[in-house]
Amino acid sequence: MAEQRSLEIVVVNLARSTERRVKMIETLQPFSLPYTFFDAVEGRDGHPLFDRFDPTLAETRRGFILNAGELGCFASHYLLWERCVREKRPLLIFEDDVSVSNTFPQAYQLVAEKIERYGLLRLSGHKKRSFHVCETTQEGMDIIRFKIGPHGTSCYAVAPWAAAKLIAKADVWFEPVDVHLDRFWTHGVGSFGLRPMPVTHVAETEEQSEIWQGKKRDRKSRRFRKLRALYRARDDIGRFIFNLPYIGRWVEG
Repeated sequence: MAEQRSLEIVVVNLARSTERRVKMIETLQPFSLPYTFFDAVEGRDGHPLFDRFDPTLAETRRGFILNAGELGCFASHYLLWERCVREKRPLLIFEDDVSVSNTFPQAYQLVAEKIERYGLLRLSGHKKRSFHVCETTQEGMDIIRFKIGPHGTSCYAVAPWAAAKLIAKADVWFEPVDVHLDRFWTHGVGSFGLRPMPVTHVAETEEQSEIWQGKKRDRKSRRFRKLRALYRARDDIGRFIFNLPYIGRWVEG
């Protein structure tokens, strides 16, 4: 890539999680890239943004009510989307429970160059998904589009125009923030990422993720099962329509 561009790195970290903060400093320092920490919202302390949460809709649509940690996680990312729009510059957002490969500097430069075009680029994903290769770069990395969102908010870049779209469809909260991010057929921000992904999520459960604050989710409610099935079918149709241009072009993840 001819032009070296900068991209602000922000690490979401609870102020009390000092060990995680130190570990992220040790992880990112060798790359000699500037970064700052963002104090994550403490879900157990409450926040004005939590008024957006509709527990009845959450139970109806998802079968569970978001816990305090999930609300804090959503609020933290939402505030960073607002900052992205307000400052009119893209952000590369990390959570503090990740490992980073030695290809990260190349990935960083690629994302800095491409983020305004794609709007959202995942550098980490929790699930393997079918994908379509949009670009193959000289650095040996592909920019891909996911058929189904890969889940997770461990590391992703977002452009101001995409952040504005994410915000516009987040007036009512009823699902975790990573599921909202995956809902490309409703907010119109495509689900793109890098392959291979340079960042790996290392907290395998909610209990291990301090941003989610160690609260395991309850079992899915048995109420509204029929209505939930209708919502799920509507989502499947919306995703299918959005994916129509890619039929026959998917590669197994």
